[in-house]
Amino acid sequence: MDFSFNLEKKDKKTQARAGIINTPHGKIKTPAFSPVATKASVKGLTPNDLKETKSQVVLGNAYHLYLRPGTETIEKFGGFAPFMGWNGPTITDSGGYQVSFLFQKPFRERDRLAIQDRRRDEELSKVSITDYGMYFRSHIDGGKQFISPEKSIEIQRTLGADIIMAFDQPLSKGLTLAKKKEAIERTLKWEERSFKEWDKSGKKSIQGKYQALFGIVQGGTNRSLSRQSLKFILETGFPGIAVGGDAIGEDPKMTATALDTVSDQLPDDKPVHALGLGGGPEGVFEAVERGVDLFDNSSVTRMARTGLLFIYPEDGGNKQNKFRINIEKSIYKDDKKPISKICGCLTCRTFSKAYIHHLLVSDEPLGVRLTTIHNVYFYNDLMKKIRKTILEDDFLSLKKYWIDSK
Repeated sequence: MDFSFNLEKKDKKTQARAGIINTPHGKIKTPAFSPVATKASVKGLTPNDLKETKSQVVLGNAYHLYLRPGTETIEKFGGFAPFMGWNGPTITDSGGYQVSFLFQKPFRERDRLAIQDRRRDEELSKVSITDYGMYFRSHIDGGKQFISPEKSIEIQRTLGADIIMAFDQPLSKGLTLAKKKEAIERTLKWEERSFKEWDKSGKKSIQGKYQALFGIVQGGTNRSLSRQSLKFILETGFPGIAVGGDAIGEDPKMTATALDTVSDQLPDDKPVHALGLGGGPEGVFEAVERGVDLFDNSSVTRMARTGLLFIYPEDGGNKQNKFRINIEKSIYKDDKKPISKICGCLTCRTFSKAYIHHLLVSDEPLGVRLTTIHNVYFYNDLMKKIRKTILEDDFLSLKKYWIDSK
């Protein structure tokens, strides 16, 4: 079979589970973390670096890759994975989140200068959401763009990922109940159209490989809306489930509340992906406890670039310091110890805190590469430890050691 999810073990006291996702480009042992290769690149890392960090899968961004370098270029390389030199499993998102949120803001000066007629930032930043699709302007040159459910599937077919996402309208903070219901209804229609387009195209990428389409649960912490969304996904027959929206973010308690609305309804034969899951290790434990198998998060690498590095409980990591240190602080200027005394990443095996501190405050590119290697390795290692304890019926003991006892 081209795609399947095999459940190996389910925790007896929680919804946590260990499994294997089989894809055309390899297996993913779950629970698993996916580094975000926004523009076909995990910033600062080569594919060999990703292998060094024990990464199993990477996630590319349909919005960004559609605008640059464009699907015509990527098609010539056989997909975004061979384009970036990665030979493992891949995921793409639908572009709905980026259009909805990330670019409703003024352009940077260098982008604005590329637009000959120099329209006002406010005009350039407008996004029009209709039942047909989303109209917006490119953040690169201001050109008019449009993405519909059908267009999103077409883009993702060209990108060639093993797992693709249905087009949705993510819920934003502050929406009234009426607006939330309106957005959910639109998302359900868009997901239905995404499914039909995926089915019509043979459920395969243009490279001829099977692609698993995940339906996206929207509804946030609203139990009724989230369950309505999940019910539709299960009845329609999507191979996998994703959970999105602003509630799956940096606040572990909010994430837990949102996942609690549907965790008891998650089937054993479909993998569950949490889109943009944040909250550090605490957020990870809350999500896995509620049945999440896969997740991505861009802040893991973004924090690395600013010197925020993850540490284990053995290094003094806890809920209070969010399991991280700021390596740019002057206290590390002469520190001969590694970032973590138990971490097995290339950075910790080879370099001192003092050297990493020096590289970052000196704006040396090597610093970003080494800190990113550490943070990504940390997350993958945490997932490996969690998976082991699930298989051994000891998940809650590990959670208590990391989270509850601190």
